[in-house]
Amino acid sequence: MREAEVSQGRKKNYYDLLGIPIHSSPQKIKEAYRKLQKIYHPDIAGPKGHDYTLVLNEAYKVLMREDLRREYDVSIGQIRVGSGKGSSLQGYSSWKGPLRPQALFVDENTCIGCAECVHHARNTFVMDEALARARVRVQYGDDDSQIQVSIESCPVNCIHWVDTEELRVLEHLSRPQQKDGHGIYGQGWESPINAFKAAKSFHNQLKKQAKDSIKNARSTEEETPAQAEARINASMKLKMENISRIWSWLKELVG
Repeated sequence: MREAEVSQGRKKNYYDLLGIPIHSSPQKIKEAYRKLQKIYHPDIAGPKGHDYTLVLNEAYKVLMREDLRREYDVSIGQIRVGSGKGSSLQGYSSWKGPLRPQALFVDENTCIGCAECVHHARNTFVMDEALARARVRVQYGDDDSQIQVSIESCPVNCIHWVDTEELRVLEHLSRPQQKDGHGIYGQGWESPINAFKAAKSFHNQLKKQAKDSIKNARSTEEETPAQAEARINASMKLKMENISRIWSWLKELVG
């Protein structure tokens, strides 16, 4: 095993080191770790595999503990949204095949309901007949060529490639949310004027909450992995239950 390979491993973040996306489940982390251990274990790769396995062990230890993993995510400027048992972020689309770095998102506020995308890639896009808007039903449900044609056929350019990590937030915030009102008057449902600005603001707020959670965790006694996961999931559930208040705040930001 070459020393350059060990050095390169140290420079990668833990997800890149294991060859997995940031939203990977504990089971996927374990599988990736075991696969690499079979390649780089000193008994197989020789003495030079020792340093590399130390890095693998460190990555595995951090990513398998939810509290340490969340702290690590913040340290590398990432945050997992829509992951974990306590999450209630709701999106629209499912996936065909493995997850990819990029996903399709239809900005429903600019969609004019022409259904051109559905015509060219009906396994990927679907029309919401009630709202007369298109949305993604299955990510990569059609061949790449069909998807590209559907994107180019949109007369208002409302179909976007977005980072997979941002997809669930965008889809969730695109869902009509109940607005405040008095009695039976003034109530109803509405979507944000700009889903991308709303998602960015929401994402930044979650990052701040994650950092605050880390600060609070450091001031308490060390938790077991199960206790940490239960606390974080309960906290996330509470934040999601208060989504209407966050929604009002977002409306003020994006006008």
